[in-house]
Amino acid sequence: MTPEKLKQLIIETMDEVYKMSGKDKYDLKKKGYTDRQDAWLRRQMGLQYDKEVQRDITNLRLYNKMNNSTPQGQEMIKAFQNASGVTIAHGLGYISYAESELGGEGDENRKSLKRWIDNYGNLNKNQLSTVAWTGSPEDLPSGFASYGNHEAITGGTGFLLKGYPVLVSHSSVSSQTLSSLPKELVDHQSESGIAKRGSFEQPIYSLDQMKYSNFRPGWAAEVILDNWSIIGCFMTEELLNKSREDGTIASLIDDVDATGLPCHIFSKSGYVGKL
Repeated sequence: MTPEKLKQLIIETMDEVYKMSGKDKYDLKKKGYTDRQDAWLRRQMGLQYDKEVQRDITNLRLYNKMNNSTPQGQEMIKAFQNASGVTIAHGLGYISYAESELGGEGDENRKSLKRWIDNYGNLNKNQLSTVAWTGSPEDLPSGFASYGNHEAITGGTGFLLKGYPVLVSHSSVSSQTLSSLPKELVDHQSESGIAKRGSFEQPIYSLDQMKYSNFRPGWAAEVILDNWSIIGCFMTEELLNKSREDGTIASLIDDVDATGLPCHIFSKSGYVGKL
């Protein structure tokens, strides 16, 4: 796919609008998420009012237009697409707010690297929430465990990716949680891919801005990634040690081996090494 075709496809995906049904609106009212300050909760659930959706779409379009028209933005896009100068991670052990507090459903496939690949590895048109840091996997910031969405790493296992950065942010953008979306919305976007949108409190427009920020330098707490591909996997030293203690280390290693991917080991204090 040419860069021009990819850009057009991503723009079309951004514009996908799901109209809430009467049942959706009833569910929102029943859960008490109809106030103005609940907008971020509605986004995570995938049940937004029309004006909220249009605002998110406008912000995303302007953000991507700027990044595609400046040298710094183009450099950042290329870095994410090639995983060069930046590391992108999607954690399987991360539990979103929509799952833990809003009654969303979890996903059993996240308990196995191989099972996740088998079920979702070819669905790269569905956008993913990831975290990222500047540099290689070895450059994971030593203090990241106090940063936003660090649970994407400390949760246990996950994948290293490359892809198109639809939105890069210093802080969480409260994007949609795919496993918690209503079936009707998933069906609505089945052809184009499930789009994510987010808040624009701390957007990042360049690698230098990401690297030299006074706020969590080198770290992006959420990156919405499109047209992604898997280039590696990871597990934590803490999970590895626990599996030794409870006698499950063999199945853990077998799961990694079954992916055929290089595997990095992280800990709460930073990078450890390769498996």
